Amino acid sequence: MKELYCVIGNPIAHSLSPAMHTALLEQNKLDASYVPFLLNEASFTPAIEGLKALGVSGFNVTSPFKEAIRPFLDQLDSEAAACGAVNTVVVKEGQWIGYNTDGVGYLQGLQSIRPITENDQILVLGAGGASKAIYHALKHHTKASLTVANRTLEKAMKMVEGTEHRAMSLVEAESQIAKFTIVIQTTSAGLTKENAELPIRLHDLTAGTIVSDIIYNPAETPFLKEAKIYGAITQNGLPMFVNQAAIAFQLWTGIEADRELMRNTVLKQLGGK
Repeated sequence: MKELYCVIGNPIAHSLSPAMHTALLEQNKLDASYVPFLLNEASFTPAIEGLKALGVSGFNVTSPFKEAIRPFLDQLDSEAAACGAVNTVVVKEGQWIGYNTDGVGYLQGLQSIRPITENDQILVLGAGGASKAIYHALKHHTKASLTVANRTLEKAMKMVEGTEHRAMSLVEAESQIAKFTIVIQTTSAGLTKENAELPIRLHDLTAGTIVSDIIYNPAETPFLKEAKIYGAITQNGLPMFVNQAAIAFQLWTGIEADRELMRNTVLKQLGGK
């Protein structure tokens, strides 16, 4: 019987997950399909019940449903439980198990530049869903010192509550930017292609600082362009996007994903940018 995988979200037409996962399914000669499903909040519950009735084998969850899916799940893995958001659902023996592969996928990409050490001072800009996943992955899998900065300080404080890590305002982060060895941009400012208002100014950035933006389209966001001017080592969101999907594919199928194929598929969809 043909297996069904999918991604749910709203909007969803822009998603490159179907192209990437379809390439993997075809490469491994699996009798399965991966399709996008546009859901809306009003019909979310019956839509999820419909996925169960269809016997879906697994699916990805994107905005705005990463938290809304949790009541429908039988289990959560430690990463999903820690950050309170799910981006991958695995169906195993009739049980729906929620995972979050965003944080670990991001960390794998970051560590492809160099290992993260206890001497690193990492600034995470933003306190949304992606930020939480990245923060928890860094907290659980590295010994770096972490600082979360956000426009609404209370949200940043809630993220680091009960830990040795710090929260600060964007104004304070800007004034202390020189001390950070890694800066991670997770706010929506990265989506703006031109004339973007950056979350913080980078004029005091130390040359050689790693600056990362989780957006991969455009390939070079205004934030990364600004960082390059001051001598930063930059990375966009493509490694995170590929890695989080590769982890999901292996969770579903038990097969290690061809990440080079995935990366090339995404670049082809983006027109070779």
